[in-house]
Amino acid sequence: MMINEFDGVDWESMGHAYGPASDVPGWLKGMASADPGVRDKAFSDFYSAAHHQGDVYPCTAASLPFLFEMADSLATPDRGSVIELLLSIGQECRDMDPEGVYFTPVGTESRAHVDALALIGERAEVFVRWVMDPDEEVRRPAIECLGLFLADSARALEVLGSLLPRSSMVQQLFVVRAVATVALRDAAVHGATAGWLEDLAGDTAQVPEVRLAALVHRVRCTPGELGDALVPAAVGLIREIAPEETGGDDDAPCRAEAEPDVAAGTEPSPGVPPQVAAAFEDLERHGRVHAPTTSLLEALHTVLDDRVLERTALLSEQLCSADPGVRYDAIRMAKELIGQWRGDHSGLVVLIAGCLLPEDAYTSAAAAEALGALVPVSEPAREALAAYVEACRAEHGPRVWGPGSGWSAALTRKPSGRWRAWGICGRCPVCWRRWTRAPTPGVLCRWPGIWAARPVTSRRGCRSSWRRWTSRMRRSR
Repeated sequence: MMINEFDGVDWESMGHAYGPASDVPGWLKGMASADPGVRDKAFSDFYSAAHHQGDVYPCTAASLPFLFEMADSLATPDRGSVIELLLSIGQECRDMDPEGVYFTPVGTESRAHVDALALIGERAEVFVRWVMDPDEEVRRPAIECLGLFLADSARALEVLGSLLPRSSMVQQLFVVRAVATVALRDAAVHGATAGWLEDLAGDTAQVPEVRLAALVHRVRCTPGELGDALVPAAVGLIREIAPEETGGDDDAPCRAEAEPDVAAGTEPSPGVPPQVAAAFEDLERHGRVHAPTTSLLEALHTVLDDRVLERTALLSEQLCSADPGVRYDAIRMAKELIGQWRGDHSGLVVLIAGCLLPEDAYTSAAAAEALGALVPVSEPAREALAAYVEACRAEHGPRVWGPGSGWSAALTRKPSGRWRAWGICGRCPVCWRRWTRAPTPGVLCRWPGIWAARPVTSRRGCRSSWRRWTSRMRRSR
């Protein structure tokens, strides 16, 4: 392997985000290690320094031949992650100005993005072989690379089209997106590709997820041709998605494990307070995607833009979907729509409140957080939240949120710090007084984002409590 040729590169003369690039060879070697811990650290170090926040340095470009060699070798333990890194570097290079001159951290001019993209283009034929690899973790990023970097668009479309019938549903979604990517970067195949996507969207022999993907990407290719039938067609396909197709159950709660792309969080260090561990677990769920159709629906909302009524109809269907993952991810999308556009959003608020289920603390956390952030628009959900709070008090005891209640094992395992903003915010005396004087439970905390079970002791109200809490979290973690 070329991994033995590191000495032929003058790494010392290059730099990355944190200094000279002399440590890059060690990271590249670590990526090929048989020890998973060594590999994880090597990838992490490379991303944080040699590919810092997407930056492409001369040492990043110099690493590409070695990354291609590793990805092509069956002896490499985690080829999929290597190809993911190649994909990330290539995508960043495409987003940079090809005529622009960038600067390294030490102030020298750099056109490493041009050199890197040229090298990836020269070797792009290898992606054709990788999309046929028996390892799905290799195929998935390779499909995206093929759509982005193979210069021969007709060949790229031919290969991608041949993959569709023999791929899993999730991989088919990647194939459809890659086809649209080819069409968007090459006007010569745009018309034919749009026609192919339209035919695929109408093919009832395909599963609804793939038809929805074809519908959305067809619109991406021709955004000026939205038409009044777009949203009804998308709504119809969402209704066809059965939970068993996405691995879900319409009566089951949504769980973090539903997302295959997000590794499980590491166990907290010994001695970390349970409330702190729960708080970080809550933070980790942000950014997760819980259904394979989520990115498609986000793209559709982006295309619809200011067509609020149509987006509302689409979100209403998402929030009522039989698939728990679709419902969960719709909460965030609904929150964004309500926060960005004026209108009567009471229907969406009520549907978000319908996700407050005591038996599903994971989804309830997202719903409560969204409702808390949308005060006072979320007033129609007041009674639903009151019922939810009462149900939780009945299960965990009357002092579950009371002053001095502290933390219990049950709280940490169940809703714990995930319930946000509504009801009372832990021991904050301001909100506790509101709660006890209220005719019904569910008085709103005036500071959106305060966590419902946060263990605070300040007598100066929510702002001070928040500062004390965040400081405690940093020290404990």
